[in-house]
Amino acid sequence: MDLTPSCLLLFGLLYASFSLFFIFRKKSPCDQRSPPGNTGWPFIGESLEFVTSGRNGTPDKFVRERMDKFSPDVFKTSMAGETVAVFCGASGNKFLFSNENKLVGSWWPPTIDKINTAKNSKTNVILQTKKLRKILPEFLKPEALQKYVPIMDRMAMQHLERDWSVASHKQVKAFTLAKKFTFEIACRLFMSVEDPNQVASFANHFGLVSAGLLAVPINFPGTTFNRAIKAADHIRHELSPILKERRRHLNEKRDMGTRDLLSQLLLSTDEDGKFLTEMEAADMVLGILLASHDTVSTATAFVVYYLADNPDVYAQVFKGKTQSQGEIHAYVFPYI
Repeated sequence: MDLTPSCLLLFGLLYASFSLFFIFRKKSPCDQRSPPGNTGWPFIGESLEFVTSGRNGTPDKFVRERMDKFSPDVFKTSMAGETVAVFCGASGNKFLFSNENKLVGSWWPPTIDKINTAKNSKTNVILQTKKLRKILPEFLKPEALQKYVPIMDRMAMQHLERDWSVASHKQVKAFTLAKKFTFEIACRLFMSVEDPNQVASFANHFGLVSAGLLAVPINFPGTTFNRAIKAADHIRHELSPILKERRRHLNEKRDMGTRDLLSQLLLSTDEDGKFLTEMEAADMVLGILLASHDTVSTATAFVVYYLADNPDVYAQVFKGKTQSQGEIHAYVFPYI
């Protein structure tokens, strides 16, 4: 007996019931003080519109349409099952970034907490962020950055030779390759992981995690959100032997020359002098990879795009680079 029509009918009735509940429930006083805007469909919100505009290459369209319709300063919408306020323009950004932990505090949707923290973890994304801010200055000291530059330069040359060569590819996709390069750099600098097979395994599951961050938060087998949770658990499982080996090296004083971010995490203590557990360290590594991945790869892809779209600017950059280094390897991008 085919149960598919019955299941679809049941799902439709449940969704209709939830919709009626959200439509007819009374507004609380805080709703009346909220910015102008629209929260879209019950539970789903406007997540689909936001994701669709991004995939169409016009992520700013979603924001501009609501700025024109509601307010150029701030508007209300709903993302990942949560009602949010979007601040626009320089004044809005200044207000947020100059008043953190004063008038505003860091907040992450529960869906991101669900993906980014293990089931039995006692921490959350906000606590992870506070701990990282204490650790990162040591990792980003000038003398530490001097060690990273030659590593990044070597990896960049290898990446261009392998993945951007005209002899190997008639067509290259800048954003896809930028994400691959960024992830390889992150694995090397954060965890000293260089094995191509291990990096590829991390990257495959990381792509599922990244896709689930703004997915509809329905934890049902087969959904994007469910796949993201499973992929995050798989990454933690792969990180476990790396963490155990690194902690053993630290205990044996065998890691004095490495001291990457993973070592800094394992050596850090909280207010009570307790070290991070392996589960907490794995959650923080996953959070760091997520925070550093899309921002850097997007910026890199846009640099390539605008240089290709403005050949006069590219010529000046190429000329300046050649003059400063004497010799430079030239790469022609057949398609971006």
